[in-house]
This record gives sequence, C-alpha cells and structure tokens, in this order.
Amino acid sequence: MSESEQLMVVDSSGQPLYPETRETVHRDGLWHETFHCFVIDLDKGHVLLQQRAKQKKDFPELIDITAAGHLLAGEAPRDGIRELKEEIGLVRQFEELFSLGVFLEELIVGDLKDRERVHLFLTDSAMPLERYVLQTEEVSRLIALPLSEFARLTDETAETFKTVDQEIIHRDQFVPHPSAYFRRVNDGIQAYRVQQT
Repeated sequence: MSESEQLMVVDSSGQPLYPETRETVHRDGLWHETFHCFVIDLDKGHVLLQQRAKQKKDFPELIDITAAGHLLAGEAPRDGIRELKEEIGLVRQFEELFSLGVFLEELIVGDLKDRERVHLFLTDSAMPLERYVLQTEEVSRLIALPLSEFARLTDETAETFKTVDQEIIHRDQFVPHPSAYFRRVNDGIQAYRVQQT
C-alpha cells in the first residue's frame, strides 16, 4: 500500500470522520481501521506467523500477524479478506473466519504513531507450511509457533520462544504489540477450540 492511499480516519468507536493519506494518518497518530487474521492449525497445535520482508517501511524483518492490512476509505472489515490471499496465498470466504472483535491498539515507535481499530480474526488451516505462496515484497517467510509458546507472548517476562522447527526467537524479533493484544488472540484461540469440540 502506498503512502498516498486514502484511509478513513475514525474516532475510537469506529465512527467515520474523513479520509486522509496513510502517511498523514501515521504521522499524526489518527485512528483508522485494519484487518488482522491469525492462521492456526488446531490439529497440529500451532499458529502461523509471518516474518515481514526486509524492504517494509515499518518493522522490517520482524515477526508479526499471519496476514494483515489497512482498510481503505469506504471499505468494510470483510474487504480485508484479500490480505490472506495476497500475502500467503490462502483463499477464504469471510464467513469462514472466527471473529475476535475489535481491539484498540496504539503503537508509538519513533516517528510512527499507529492508532488502529483492529478487526481481529482467526482461521483454521491444515495446509502444510511449504504450500503457502508468499508475497515476497511483504513476507519473507512463515514460521509455525506452538500454541503453548504463542500463549507465552502474554507474559512480558518471557524472552525466548521456540518454533515447531526448534528455532529460538527472541522477544525483540516480534513486532511490539502490547501483551493485551496477544491475550485477546490467545483467548480467542481457546474460545475457538471450545467451539470445535
């Protein structure tokens, strides 16, 4: 997405106010709406996370949500479904997603003032890791993190995490989402697990 594309500035309750460029929205810390979706494999017990491409403007090479993106002015949360197909090649209908509601997230890092109303979702996929098709300008790779390790992201004292492939990842390698964000996702995974039994 280019810095000149138009996002809808909203208030914290989601009421639309006026369109503004992505550059201005992030410079001035204006509330806007995004789509975040975590892909889990409930049977294998892991969550997929992406490593952001090194050419990304914000948080290059850090580990983040499986697929995510901004909603443009005039778009609804269901339009965000495109991010799954574009970034990792996973085709889903909006109705196949499990909603975790809206999370208000503020990330203030250097010149970036990112205030998002995050429309947060999960989807379950048993597709093998090597079958995902990555958008290389956005995503450098996917990693599988056991659900038990993902849950430890809510513990701010936990410093290292072990992937399914036994790779050690340090906390500072993750995009610095607040622990409350990871709690919401982890609670959602548990709610989804209960629903499937």
